Formats: sequence, C-alpha cells, structure tokens
Amino acid sequence: MSLAKKPELKRKTPHDFSSQATSSPQQSTSRQHKFAKIRDIRQIAAQTSSKAFSNGELDLDKFVKAREYEIKALEDALLRSKKGLSARAFQGVPREMRRRTASHDAKKVPKRLRERARKEMEEDNTPTRKRKFTAKVRLRLETAKKLREIRQGATKKNESKEKQIQRPNQKGEVNDRQMKDPKVQKNKLLEPPIPQSLFRKRQIYKTWLPTHLYHTKRAHMTIPKEPLWRFALPLTPTNKSYRVTHRASGQRGAVAWDTSFISTIGLEGPEKSIQGLLKALGVGADSEGADIWASKGKRWRKGTRTWIGWLFEREGFPNRPIGPATIVWYLQPEQANDVVMGGTEQSSQRKKHKRKLLIRIHPSAFLQLWEEVLKLAKVQKPMVMVEDLRFELGSIEVTGPASTEALLATLWPSKNADDDSDKEDTPSRVWTTIGSVMSPASTPLGALLAFEIQDPRLHFPTPKFNPSPQDPNSQFRALSLLSSWPPDRTQAPPNIFLRTARLKAQRELPSQKVINRRKSLATPGSYPDPKPTDPRIPIMLLADRAPSRSQGSWTLLLPWKCVQPVWYCLLHVPLSTGGSVRFGGQREVQQVAFEGGTPWFPGDFPGTRAGWEWEERERKRRKEEWDRKPKGKRVEWTSVDLEKGRKGEVGMGWGCDWERLFHGPTKVGQNDEREREQQNPANGAGGTRALTTNENEENVEEEGQHEKTPKHPTLFQIPSSIAHSILTSNSSTQDLPVGALITIKLSFISRGVTAPCSRIYRLPTEDPSLREHWLSLLPNPKSSKTSNKKNRKAPAPLAKNTPQSAVQQRLARVLFEPMPVNPGTKEYPVVPEEKDMMGFVTSGSFNLGEGQATGIGSLLLSKLVAFPNPLGRRQDEGRKEGERVWKGSEVVKEDRLCIVREAGLGFGRLAMWDIC
Repeated sequence: MSLAKKPELKRKTPHDFSSQATSSPQQSTSRQHKFAKIRDIRQIAAQTSSKAFSNGELDLDKFVKAREYEIKALEDALLRSKKGLSARAFQGVPREMRRRTASHDAKKVPKRLRERARKEMEEDNTPTRKRKFTAKVRLRLETAKKLREIRQGATKKNESKEKQIQRPNQKGEVNDRQMKDPKVQKNKLLEPPIPQSLFRKRQIYKTWLPTHLYHTKRAHMTIPKEPLWRFALPLTPTNKSYRVTHRASGQRGAVAWDTSFISTIGLEGPEKSIQGLLKALGVGADSEGADIWASKGKRWRKGTRTWIGWLFEREGFPNRPIGPATIVWYLQPEQANDVVMGGTEQSSQRKKHKRKLLIRIHPSAFLQLWEEVLKLAKVQKPMVMVEDLRFELGSIEVTGPASTEALLATLWPSKNADDDSDKEDTPSRVWTTIGSVMSPASTPLGALLAFEIQDPRLHFPTPKFNPSPQDPNSQFRALSLLSSWPPDRTQAPPNIFLRTARLKAQRELPSQKVINRRKSLATPGSYPDPKPTDPRIPIMLLADRAPSRSQGSWTLLLPWKCVQPVWYCLLHVPLSTGGSVRFGGQREVQQVAFEGGTPWFPGDFPGTRAGWEWEERERKRRKEEWDRKPKGKRVEWTSVDLEKGRKGEVGMGWGCDWERLFHGPTKVGQNDEREREQQNPANGAGGTRALTTNENEENVEEEGQHEKTPKHPTLFQIPSSIAHSILTSNSSTQDLPVGALITIKLSFISRGVTAPCSRIYRLPTEDPSLREHWLSLLPNPKSSKTSNKKNRKAPAPLAKNTPQSAVQQRLARVLFEPMPVNPGTKEYPVVPEEKDMMGFVTSGSFNLGEGQATGIGSLLLSKLVAFPNPLGRRQDEGRKEGERVWKGSEVVKEDRLCIVREAGLGFGRLAMWDIC
C-alpha cells in the first residue's frame, strides 16, 4: 500500500528543537496560560432543566430562571470572546511604530486607526491625555484670531468704501480720511496699556516700564510677586556700580534713569478754579513760597517755568503732608484755537479762560493726592476736569557733567518749512546753541524747554561729540542767552499737553525694520533723509538745580511709547570724556541723593503716609533677614549692653521704633506681647497710621493706657522753614504741634560710620558730669584744621648723632602723652538715658562725596525743643566750660551736638546735625 505524497508548503516550517532539548518551564507555563484563557473564554455556563420538572409537571418559574441564566452566560461569552482575542488599535501597529503614549492618545497612532482608537477609548472610559494650554498655544490661537479679524475687517472696509459718503468739515473741505477723536476718561483712574500676548500673564499684578526688557538683562529687578509701587522696577545694575555711579554723577560721565513710573495728573478748567484747587493743596502756603501767587510767580503761572514744592491735604498745612511734586502750567496761546485734553473742540466763549496743568508726584503718594484732587475739583465752581496721565506720559532723568552732551546728541529738533525754527530765540535753537556750555545747574530756576524732535533711531549710532574751543564772543553770547533766557518770550504752547499730538507721534512711529531699510538705502556715512511722514515727537525738558546733584539734572517728558527708542539711543551715545551713559536703579537714586546731603522721598520722610509705608516695608525686610541668619551670626537684641545696668536694645532693633519714641517705654508684661506682634508683621497694622492728626496728646495718652500695645504715632513732617522759625523762637513745648518731625543731616565729628535705624540722642540733660565727658571729646576750637593735621603727623626722625638724653626725653614725652579715647573702652562715655533719645537715622553710610560718614534722619521736635539750651535761645556771647571759652558760632555748634548710636552697639559717636 503506497502512501499519498503530502503537498509542499509555501512557507518552510521552522526547525523544531523540542526533540533535541526540552522547552523551558517559562515557555510551557505561558503557553498553558494562553490555552486556558482561550478555553475559559469559549466556555458557556449552562444549567440543567431537571429541577424545573417535578413529578412530571413543569415549574414555570424555575424553568424561566434557568433559561435566563443561560442567556446571560451566552451574552457574556460573546463579549469575552470578542474582547479577549481581539487587538486594540494601537496593538495593530508594527512594533517599530508603537509609542508609549498611544494607549491614551489617539494622535499617536496612524491616521487610518485614529477613529477606531477614539471609539475604543470612549467605550472602556480610557483617560485621555489632554493638551496643556501653554503660552505657545495661546499665542497661536490669538494670532489666528487676529488674522480672522484682519480678513473680516478688510472685507468690511471694502464694502464701506463703496457706500461711504464724504462729509465736508467746518471749512467746507472734503476729507477722504477722518480720524475719530480718542475718548478721555474724566475723573477716573487710567488702566495700564494692554501688553503683548507673550508677556501678558507676567503683568497681572504690576506694570512694566517701557524699558523693562532692557533692564531685566542688565539689572536686579524687584521680586515678581512683590512689585514696588505697582511697577516692576530695576533696583541696581548687576555690575558693581557704587563707585562708578559716584564718579559718573559728579566727576565725569552721566547717569540715566527711566522715571516713567512717576505719576502725572492733568487738570483742565478755568484758571481761577485751578488756582483755588492749588491753594487748597498748600501751594505757596509757607513763607518761602508765599510770593508764588504774586509777581514772583508770574512766569510760572504763564507756563514758561516749573514749580517744585510740597503738597498737603485739604486745609492740612503743615500737619498733613502728601509729598513733593512738580507743577507745570500750559502756555496759553494768545490767538489760537484751543484744544481740550480729549482732542474735541469747544466754542470760543466756553474755552476762553480754560487752562491746563500737569502735576507730577512720586507713585507712593499718587493715590493720596488723587483722592484729594478729586474732592477739591468737585468743590470748585466751575468744576475742574481731572485726568490720569500715568501711562500716557513717560520720562527719563539724566544727571552728571555729561548729561547735556548726551541729550544734545540724542534730541535733534524737527525741521518743518512752516515753523519759525530759523529764529535764534526759539527753544530748539537755544537748545542747540548754548547746550554745549550749559548744565542744568546754570539754567534759571525752574527753566523748561518744549519743542518737537525727530526719531532718534534715524541718526543712530551717534558720532562722538568733540567739543570745539569757542572764541570769547561765542562764549559771551551763550552767557548772555543764559542770563536773558529767551524761551520766556518765545516759548510756543507745548504739544505734549495735547492728547492728539501724543497719539499721532506714537502712531507714526515706524518699526525698527523700516528704520533699517531706510539706513541701508542711504549713502554710506550719512543718515537717511527726513520725510514729511516722519513722526514729530513732542518733548519737554525740565531743569532741576537740586543741591543733591552738584551738576543738576534734566527731566525729559515725552509720550509713553516713545521712551524706548529714545532710551536705547541715549545710552549708546559715546561721551567726550570716554565711555557712555550709565543707567541706574532705585538704589542709585538713593545714593545720589545721600551724597548730595538731601533726603530721599519717601524713605527719609516717615512723617508722611508714603514714608510710613516704606518704613513698614523695610522693617519686614530687615526682620526676615535677621530670622534667616543663624543665632551665632546675628545680633541678640536682648543682650545689648548699654552699661549702668541697662540691658537690651531700645525698641525694635530692625526698625526705627517711632512708636517707642512717641509713647515711651511699654508697661511691664506688654513688651513680650508687643515684640511678638512686631515679629509677625502680618498681624500688625497695614500701611497706614492708626491715629489721625486731629487727635491731641491727651487722647493719645488715654488710649495708650487702655490698650495692650501702643498704636502708631501721629507723625507729620514739617517744612524746613517752619522748623527753623520754631527753633529760633521762644515758643514753649506746649505750643508745639504734637508729633512734628524735622529732617536733618548728620556729620560726624570723629571717625565712625552710621547705619539706618541708628538712635539719635541729645546731650545728657540730668547728668552734668556725663555731659561734660561727652563735650571733652570735641576738638580744641582754637586749633585750626591745618594745625590738627600737623599734630597728627609722626614726629620727625632724630639725627644719628643725637645724644642719648634727648632720645630718652623724647621717648618719655611720647609715652606720657594722652592717648585718644576709643569707643567701647572704659574711659569712653556711656550713652544717655532713653528719655534723651529724640530721633532715628533713616539713611546713613560712608559718603564718597564728602569723604566721611554722614547720615539723614528725623528728630521729634518736642524732644528737641525740650533741650535746656535750644538753638538760638542763648543770649550770652561767651560761656566758660572749664578752661574752654565758646563764643559765637561755637555756641551754636554745641547746641547742634548729638550722640548717634547704631542699633545693636553699646556705645555712641558724637555728631552735629543741621536742618535739611
């Protein structure tokens, strides 16, 4: 019997190695599990129907239940067989195309399987992977939205052009294009400009300056969640800049700040109403500014000069100060059609006597001033319109010997065939003529220049300025122009006051791409030719002759969006003295003011609301720094030794404890609770003072007895003129206002450096011996400075042939010579008692401008006048103190002596104070 031949297979069967070697136990178990799974899937559970028959009769209920069970088992088996042996969509992809995220993201599988994958995920509730709404996704969606709006706007524009009816204007001319006047928010706070989409989420709780991106790459900025005065401000450059700033601001070079954070308020209304509002704010209330409403302030009221002074709350002079401000009037044209701030024209009868005004104030005091101005504007009859111009006007401040040179290279006046720029007396011609020999300190008091400039990017980079030697005639002409100051007569109405002019300059500002294209088309070595479509940027230059800056400073006002191009060009101007203009932060502002010996607002004015908020902010910062330090490296305030059995710091060591100075030491048992509250600033008072200035001293004492912790004191800063008159008069302490503070400058008689929060004591009043001990530290008034320097020099060396007796005599003289008493030794006098403390140091360090340690502080006037011999009260011209005789100015010098003790130290240093 022959066997039939098996057909050949198309695919060769793999070689079976099972005969040669037994399969591994892992392979056999996995195969068994697979077969068991298939067997279990294909099995259908059934139930016998024998129980449904009993004695030959059919039990209908049991029969139906048995069939119901079998039907459910059949359905379950169908589902198990369908799902158990079937593959998911992502499992049908070859292994080289599989992805880990394909099981929960349908987009990870090929397009032909995506619908199936989505359906499978929906059936078994598979958690899908949601796409995060990132910044890139948001930018793409917003870009797509803008493109759709542009397409829709283009179609609507084409349709409207066909139906548009040209309307003639008031002159009867037909304009093809009529711009809609911008709306003005009257008596309302202005919202910050809408930032770019890329940076919108970063400006939720703060506002960026126009030069923010420039500063973020080169300076330390404020903490993102802790902005300063609602702005993200640069604190200090990343490079070392302390000594460099000192040289650039006083010796050579220049320093620039973007001061666009300074708030601006616009007023418009009848001149009498505006004057009544300003008088209610305290303008000209003191003796120094009383002539501002007379003939002395005629130029300021006309609009050719500026006024800088303190503003107060309504009827609050001098007890409720707000802060220093700058006020500029709008120059009223003699025969011209006026335009209101919103850009809408009014009838000549209603706008005949309307004037405009700008008030610039520090942002820390802006809200306080805004509330007062709104109240006063509604009271005036006719009412005054108030406008918030914070984000419409920007500013740049430049100081230093080369400040004028840098601004001359950046600000090129615009040229127009219709204007009278050829005249030599116009502000633009005066700026270019005498700018090379003019500094802000040499200009008249409150001088200003207003004109229009070109886009500075058109002539960037600026060539190096080489000052050419001038002949005597040109120098005499420049000096004569400075003395006569022609802009007082030729100044035109500044366009920076007009909203339409500001918006037009910002709209016509070309992009950097257009600027680069025009530069590439220009001939090599020359700048692009001006075009009639180039923007005319309205600016205003304000000269400040503040003593804090020996060279003075320029403040440049210009539209908000025009600050960035001017800033970039200004900081890249090559100076004739070498280098370029440096930029500064808030610490550099404090440094320049400190070196000039002038207080800085708001830090050196704790008697204002803004100054008190700054003091609480600094307390919190110093307390956090003190907590971060380990116990071995921080000062233990409870262990400070003040000698004579006194232990512990007077008040809070990390702040100027004005509450302790005003209310006196706390009662026993209250100190621990108060320190616990001060260590947790969140539980304390907010940024405002608890007591009002209307409360008298008796109410303060009664409330202090009933409460566990003393409230914040009623402090207010008084002007220097009032302080000087009080100190030189014979008024008693009962006639003095309660809580009055005066700002002083400290200069140390001996070596040593002070720091903020240092305590200021008067000379001891109840211990005459201790007082004389402190006065003994004064240098001999009869010896001049040159003799003191000679005495400090080492003695000349002796000759080689000097006899031994002369050498011994000289050695004995040196050994028995009295040595100077060093602070901290037993011979050094101790600090006075707490009741002799009269103030604190708010700013103090080594002053590079004076070559010694100086400080700025505030003194409580009631403590100062309680001195037995206050300033100016001595009528005798000579007084003997031991062997010394003090006469004339030396008596005044003794009256101004004080003792300054740094917080955490047990000894003080002798210093002399003077009113700022």
